[in-house]
Amino acid sequence: MEEEMKKVNTVKGSIDVEELGLTLIHEHIFNNYPYYKEQENTDFALKQLNLLKKFNVKTIVDLTPYAKFSPYKNLIENCNDFNIISSVGFYLDKFVPKQYKIDNVETLVNKLSKKIECGVGSEKCRPGVIKIAAKNESLSRNELKFFEVASILQQKYNIPIATHSPKGALNHIKTLINFGADPNHIYLSHLENSFNEENFNNSMNNMIKVTQTGASILLSNFGFNENGKRCINSADIAKYLKDYGYLNKILISADSYWLWKNNQIKIREQRKNQKVEKNILYTFNHIIPALRKLNFSEEDIHEILYVNPYNIFN
Repeated sequence: MEEEMKKVNTVKGSIDVEELGLTLIHEHIFNNYPYYKEQENTDFALKQLNLLKKFNVKTIVDLTPYAKFSPYKNLIENCNDFNIISSVGFYLDKFVPKQYKIDNVETLVNKLSKKIECGVGSEKCRPGVIKIAAKNESLSRNELKFFEVASILQQKYNIPIATHSPKGALNHIKTLINFGADPNHIYLSHLENSFNEENFNNSMNNMIKVTQTGASILLSNFGFNENGKRCINSADIAKYLKDYGYLNKILISADSYWLWKNNQIKIREQRKNQKVEKNILYTFNHIIPALRKLNFSEEDIHEILYVNPYNIFN
């Protein structure tokens, strides 16, 4: 009997994992913008997404775990050229709903299970990724609780976990594994943010240990100056992973988002004092050129953008 193909939840229903195509696996489309500006939000988001067509992007993973979908009904209905995968879970402490901080593990598992099984809001958008975050290497009591919830949900529904782990990724993945999570379907984000010239070798050793568990690494911060320290560090991280035989564990995405400021839409800026926008094209305009400079082939880049995300979801 032929094995049934794995399904992936998107905001418009489930798809076969084979339909993912080129995937940007860490973005933010459904941020908590002023919901009364529904039409402006929809128009702008569609404009941003349409920029991706020439790069053959097929799937975008939104890692905004508390998104409400009612204000984005028009966006969801009109976004026919992309698969959008939403997330559920927990971000940093100041963004966590107060009730989640009070609820115990069992209650949170039940609440989030309903979202995964029945969907979120009147649109019934079923999330396809579990998001968790930690501020530091050591986990707070609440963070530990959320990591346990994420691990239980992953085992229950066989969907990936994405972490926000700029510090302490090795401890984070060990904690998830101890709770029973499958590292082959976990990707940890922003590890490159804690790298510098002084700690590069030690940090790289820890990153290799993360990949040795089976987990993947999401790189999103390459700065804007191809000769700058941030770009060089992040590109070197990717090269080290490739040279150590872990090309299959590299993921890239922009981690782009936008917001309203002074009644105007503003795209994320890399630094407060920079005017260069980190928009949704950042992966193609900054990250991929940096990798090509270090002799990443087109086959390598194809593996990073197509094959590795597929393996996360499959």
